[in-house]
Amino acid sequence: MTDAVITLAQALRERRKALGLTQAAFARRAGIPERTYLRIEAGDQNVKIGTYAQAAQELGLALTLASHTRPTLDQLDDLYGDS
Repeated sequence: MTDAVITLAQALRERRKALGLTQAAFARRAGIPERTYLRIEAGDQNVKIGTYAQAAQELGLALTLASHTRPTLDQLDDLYGDS
């Protein structure tokens, strides 16, 4: 499992629990087969990203992408330079 999938699975699990929902109840509410949702919370990389997104949306969360690379000096200058 990749760190990103594990982090995503943990966030979904924590949010579901904070809402007071069991895995089975949440899966029904989200329209996701219970077995698939169990795989999501286990961090299964074979579950489609769209299904992870569906679960996140139903939990009131949004999936976003962020760059893991540092900006170059030119990019920083473009953002913060003395234009």
